[in-house]
Amino acid sequence: MRLLKDDRGQVLLVVALMMSILILAAGLAVDSGNAFVTRARITKAVDAATLAGMKTLSQGQSTATTIATHIFNANYGPGAPTPTISFPTDSYGQQQVRVTASATVPTTLAKLRFPFWTVADAAVATRGKLVMALVLDNTGSLTTNNGAVAVKTAVPIFINGFDDTQDRVSLITFGKKVGSTVYTGSTVNFAMGQPFKSTINADVGALNAGGGTFGTGGTYVADYGPPIALADRQIASVPIISGANTVRVMVYFTDGLVNAVQDTFKCYTSSTAYTNVLVNYGGFDKGSGGFDNWVHTFQATDGSDWCSTSGTTYNCTTDSQGNSNNIAIAYKSGSSPGNLCQNPYGTAHYVKTFPSQQYGVQTTISRTNVTAEAQYRALQSVNAMRAETPGVYIFTIGLGNSVDATTQTFLKEVANDPSAPTFNSSLPIGQFFYVKDCSGTNQSLCTSELTTALQLIQSKILLRLTQ
Repeated sequence: MRLLKDDRGQVLLVVALMMSILILAAGLAVDSGNAFVTRARITKAVDAATLAGMKTLSQGQSTATTIATHIFNANYGPGAPTPTISFPTDSYGQQQVRVTASATVPTTLAKLRFPFWTVADAAVATRGKLVMALVLDNTGSLTTNNGAVAVKTAVPIFINGFDDTQDRVSLITFGKKVGSTVYTGSTVNFAMGQPFKSTINADVGALNAGGGTFGTGGTYVADYGPPIALADRQIASVPIISGANTVRVMVYFTDGLVNAVQDTFKCYTSSTAYTNVLVNYGGFDKGSGGFDNWVHTFQATDGSDWCSTSGTTYNCTTDSQGNSNNIAIAYKSGSSPGNLCQNPYGTAHYVKTFPSQQYGVQTTISRTNVTAEAQYRALQSVNAMRAETPGVYIFTIGLGNSVDATTQTFLKEVANDPSAPTFNSSLPIGQFFYVKDCSGTNQSLCTSELTTALQLIQSKILLRLTQ
């Protein structure tokens, strides 16, 4: 006869064992969850603190440490641990900001063996080197739309946000040259280098607006060439170190339409001999003072006006036979600026066509054709800059009512702004900023808006600098 066994004691033992395992597993899950949440808070906090420290590093390590700590605490929340913030450099000499932090997480059931767990994280931001050309409009219209005053406040704030020891910056202006008479051309006020803050800020403070718009691109000729070409040359003057993070930027500011170009013309000194003379020409927008068909002419080397001498103004769009849409690029012998470009008969030499890069042929001189050519050359130049290695990021600012919808579209194309009709996502993406309230009497509003635009550009540049 089989004896029946009582398994109730064994079942209770198994159940007790399983319950212990389940409770332990649940405790570990709770503890692991708490550790995971704390680790996520630390990760978020050190990342934010690192970026904040890098953005404010130009104000000094002490300020950067204070702000980074504040941002860490704000992102971590109550009970934040004290982060460790340091400022090493990498093997390329690039500045870094490193933030580390750790926190203890009390355990529940796991405390029998592990009273607490320690979680930690670290973040490192490496700041690349900036190579930037700042191109500023300094033409006469800035005196009537508050722009001439606004740039003197806004630009130094922008410049001071970068690092004199890490970055290199160049200043290029077009319009009136500092300390000269009316100047329609461009000049390198400060060649690419460092330290740059004090000199550039002084140059900006000394700007005295005048002259006509000459914001075109084109082939580099000399240090009085087209401003976008000068910017490209200044940027290219800094060697690129393989493996190092170098960000190349052009910031282009204007209150008008690009409408002047630069070309070389033959200027006869006798019946057979001639010399090549570089000339800037254009300078009028449609609707400007009734001169819708005018094409003005300026010497490229010093920007002086070909069209006036001894108080007399010559019509630079009409030759001695009354033919319009021609430009006089010199005067009769004995007239200022002399016989630089007289024809074989001693009279002023008139030019009826110009070498269009857009069409590849000689094209009739007119305001419309010259303006279209100026914009074409500018776009060709900036697209070539974006295609370089590394490509150049371009930011544009348009100021005042003269920057109409057509001009805004053009400046978006210059920047490769995502809203531009020609936007190319495979090239460096820039942005256009419109400072609209710079046409009335509210100087403070114009200055505030331009300052904001430049600070937004600065933040975008610093973000690209930080890996």
